[in-house]
Amino acid sequence: MRKSCSLVSNAVRVFSTRHLSWQVQSSVIVERPPQCQPPLDPLLARYQHMRETVRVERSVYNDFELAAEIKREEIISERKRKSPLKHKFDLPEYFSAADEKALLDPVQNDDYLPLKPQGAISTDKFTVKQIKPYSSVFLIVKSEEGWNFPHKVVEKEGSLEEAAVAAVSNHPGNKDLTVEISSKLPISVHVNKYSKKYQQHTNLTGVKTFFMKSRLNSGNFSGDTFMWCTKDELKEYLSKDVLKCVEPCLK
Repeated sequence: MRKSCSLVSNAVRVFSTRHLSWQVQSSVIVERPPQCQPPLDPLLARYQHMRETVRVERSVYNDFELAAEIKREEIISERKRKSPLKHKFDLPEYFSAADEKALLDPVQNDDYLPLKPQGAISTDKFTVKQIKPYSSVFLIVKSEEGWNFPHKVVEKEGSLEEAAVAAVSNHPGNKDLTVEISSKLPISVHVNKYSKKYQQHTNLTGVKTFFMKSRLNSGNFSGDTFMWCTKDELKEYLSKDVLKCVEPCLK
């Protein structure tokens, strides 16, 4: 008799939890993409500087000088192919002073072809006065639960996209920040199922958080309850469960 009573009580407990609903909320990942390219390796930077120097020197040549330089390289390459070095210490004269004179004389140089001058080098420089301009950064906000992405509970007849936009626009720390949702579909979902005791307290099974990706249009937050972090820096503030859900989708 006692055994049957215990089975009935367990059945009642299971039945009561099955009728609890999930709380659905939308969490928006606001990304500000890189503002400029990362700095080059010192050796690669020197190589790029050397190439740019050569390009600038060529850009000040006239059409004839540019054509003569190209023709000079072709002549040297052809003579090297026809008369390769027989010994490594040989120093053949593939291009003599007479060749140079003939090449630069428009009368003797029948192969002269005018070349269009290269475009002028752009002198515009943009000083990016933003946080970490070399990489993408993501917005996180501080609440009683700690640091997380801005999030909001989805209304009964609302959508994930609407809740994601409202999570940013209605945030107390929002100064003038606007975002553009990248896709109407979430990139990931995090399921947090409550314990039995907390289910009875909240009358909810748990929370399902859908993460929506967005891009920063303009503006920023104000105060000290927000932070822009790189992908690596998010590890210091977000929980491991949330990070596991979103990390593969972040650049």
